[in-house]
Amino acid sequence: MKAAVYESPRTVTVKDVPDAKIEHPCDIIVKITATNICGSDLHMYEGRTSFESGRTLGHENMGQVVEVGSAVSKVQVGEYVVLPFNIACGFCKQCERGLTNYCLTMQPEPALAGAAYGFAEMAHVKPGDQTVVFGAGPVGLMAAYSALIKGAGRVWVADHQPDRLRKAEEIGAIPINTAEQDPAEVVKEATLGLGADNGCECAGYQAHDPQGHEDAGLTLNGLIDSVRFTGDLGVVGVFLPEDPGGEKAQGKLEAQGKVPIDFGMMWFKGQHMGTGQAPVKRYNRAVRDLIAGDKAKPSFIVSHELGLDEAPTAYKHFDARDEGWTKVVLHPNGHSNGHKR
Repeated sequence: MKAAVYESPRTVTVKDVPDAKIEHPCDIIVKITATNICGSDLHMYEGRTSFESGRTLGHENMGQVVEVGSAVSKVQVGEYVVLPFNIACGFCKQCERGLTNYCLTMQPEPALAGAAYGFAEMAHVKPGDQTVVFGAGPVGLMAAYSALIKGAGRVWVADHQPDRLRKAEEIGAIPINTAEQDPAEVVKEATLGLGADNGCECAGYQAHDPQGHEDAGLTLNGLIDSVRFTGDLGVVGVFLPEDPGGEKAQGKLEAQGKVPIDFGMMWFKGQHMGTGQAPVKRYNRAVRDLIAGDKAKPSFIVSHELGLDEAPTAYKHFDARDEGWTKVVLHPNGHSNGHKR
C-alpha cells in the first residue's frame, strides 16, 4: 500500500509500505479513504521530536473495514469507521473512567500511560461564558467553534495569521491580531476588567510571536493573563517532556520540557488548568450526532483536498503557514480538486 512517510526533517515522501495484517484477535484492518495533515505532525516534520525515519504519517483518518480479528464482533467488514488517534483497550481502570487517552494496557512502558499512533474541551465552557482561544490553526478554530456550539456568549481568537483570523470571524468568533493588539487588554476591556471566564491554549510548545521568535510560555502566559480569577484554562496545544530541537530554538530548560510560565499569577488568581491528550472516545458519538443533526459543520476548516501523491508539497505549504492553507485532507485514491469543495 502507499503511505506518506517521514524521511528526515522537512522531507516527506510517498512510497509503498508493507500491507497491514491481523496480529491480535482484537485487531481490525481499515482501508483508508481519507486522512489529513495534523498540526502535531509539524513537530516531527520540523525535526523537533525523536520521530524515527520511515514511520508513516496520517493519524487522523477514516476508512472502510476490510478484515477483522477473531475476537471482533461489534465491527463488521464493509462498515465505514473514523479512527481516534488514541490507542486504548477499553477495559482498564482508565478506560472504564472514560480516560482512553491514558490507557494503561496499550502503553508498553510501565512508567507511562496512554498511547497513540502517529502522534498526537478542558476549559469547562458553559452557555453564556466569555471564552478566549490562543491560536487560530485547525485546533484553535475547532476549539472556538466548539465553544460557540456549547453556547458561549462571546469567543475571542488570538493569532497573527490574517487568513486564519478571517476564518475565525466567519464562524462568529471575535478575532484579535496579536501583531497589533494585546489579547489580554482586549478581553479585559470587553469584560469590565475581569477577563474571560475560561480559555484554551491551542498553539503548544512551539508558540511564537509575529516575528517568528519561539517562546513555549507565550500563549500560556497570555491565557493566564486573559482569564479571570478562578477561571478555567484548557491546554489543548502539545507540550512534551523533552524537545530535542528546543535548546537551539529556545533554551536548555525548554529542551527538557520545562516551560517558564507565570505560575505565581495563576496561583494567585486561583485558576484551574486542564491538560493532556484528548480522550477522543468520550466525545466521538456526541460529535457525530451533532454533525448528523446538522448542528455542527466542522468541514469549514478544510481548505484543500488533495491526492496522497501531493502530500510532500502539502506538508511544505502547511508548515510554512502559507495563505489559505488551513487544513489539508489527503485522499489515497488520488482524488484532488486543489481546494475546498
